[in-house]
Amino acid sequence: MHEKNIKTILAILIRALQNKQLVWCLEGSANLLLQGVEVSVQDLDITTNNEGIAQFRTALKKYLVKDFFSEKINGHSLICSIDGCEVEINSYGDRKLNMFDKTEMITWNNLSVPILPLRYAKQFYESIGREEKVALISRYL
Repeated sequence: MHEKNIKTILAILIRALQNKQLVWCLEGSANLLLQGVEVSVQDLDITTNNEGIAQFRTALKKYLVKDFFSEKINGHSLICSIDGCEVEINSYGDRKLNMFDKTEMITWNNLSVPILPLRYAKQFYESIGREEKVALISRYL
């Protein structure tokens, strides 16, 4: 996925969530890319809480492809297709993985985006056993 696609999708998300009170942050490879890590992005991953899942479901209903409880994360997931790209929105059953208290707002390509700073993204990947991501982030810290 190119940066242009990411910007388009984030703009759609931010516009759809405008005037809504919810907690969410960008995670996954797109989160790393926005912070300067050279990484390939296949899809957008977003973390929210249960209330956020409900709001995303309503705000993105025209893009919604799949709505299910994921055994893998012990929580709810939404899969959307926006501008031909996959967006996965998760609410983890293990609340420690959400890390909402660690998120920060950044401005990227004139968009305000909630992200998980690299040092916390590294902790997240350590906790789920993604050693290749831990090594990648470590090179940037």
